[in-house]
Amino acid sequence: MKRRYGFNIGIVVFMVVLALGINFFREDMGSRAVISQNEKSYIAIVIDDMGGGAEGTEEILDLPIKFTGAVMPKQSRSDIDAALLIANGNSVLAHIPMEAKKGKRSWLGESPILTELSDDEIREILSAELDGKPFVGANNHMGSRATEDPRIMDILFSELSERGLIFLDSMTTPDSLSGEYGEKYGVPVLKRDVFLDSTDSKEEVINNLNKTKEIAQKNGYAICIGHVGAEGGLITAEAIKEVCDDFENDGIEFVTVEKILSIKKDF
Repeated sequence: MKRRYGFNIGIVVFMVVLALGINFFREDMGSRAVISQNEKSYIAIVIDDMGGGAEGTEEILDLPIKFTGAVMPKQSRSDIDAALLIANGNSVLAHIPMEAKKGKRSWLGESPILTELSDDEIREILSAELDGKPFVGANNHMGSRATEDPRIMDILFSELSERGLIFLDSMTTPDSLSGEYGEKYGVPVLKRDVFLDSTDSKEEVINNLNKTKEIAQKNGYAICIGHVGAEGGLITAEAIKEVCDDFENDGIEFVTVEKILSIKKDF
């Protein structure tokens, strides 16, 4: 009897330890953001430099997925492209030219945000670019210098806040102040994860799309930026079209950029 009693106590102790171990494992796993390869994850593709009729515009507008177009101000097709994007169920950002540390001044277009401008001049430019337009937000065209400048970012975010707009940081500098000023003014800030193009190789664009997919499957979502025109154009459109079915079969859902804000809350 004593031997049988001792054996039963051993079983009880083993079962208690096993239960505690399982419970600890569950609690530990619950504290980690682990995204199964089989769960749905989300990618927001943003296409910059729209509005000027650059190469690949028609092909981008014809993509069979949800995406966001970033439209340059005061271009020949700015209003047309914005209207077509919305008609197709996509969304539109104001693609605001901002001063860079490198590159030609001509790349910034007619009315860029420059550090040499006065507060009133900057506000006047932003008012002309944002008022009465169907934008969900804005992102920076170039801007490595301007997005590091406290005065410019303070003005920009106060104007975005006044209009209820979001900001997508293209991350042309790791020292951007968008997070700081987004918090100050209550403006939702999203940040680019991957640049898709600036290459003449479709295979490289596909590689970058796959990098975006890996980030989305790890974190639940990812944002990538491509371009029409010389930076991407036709090859970017072709690469996206080539992979979109496979991505969707792997549990990727393509969404407009503002949808990421609600998706983020679930991860």
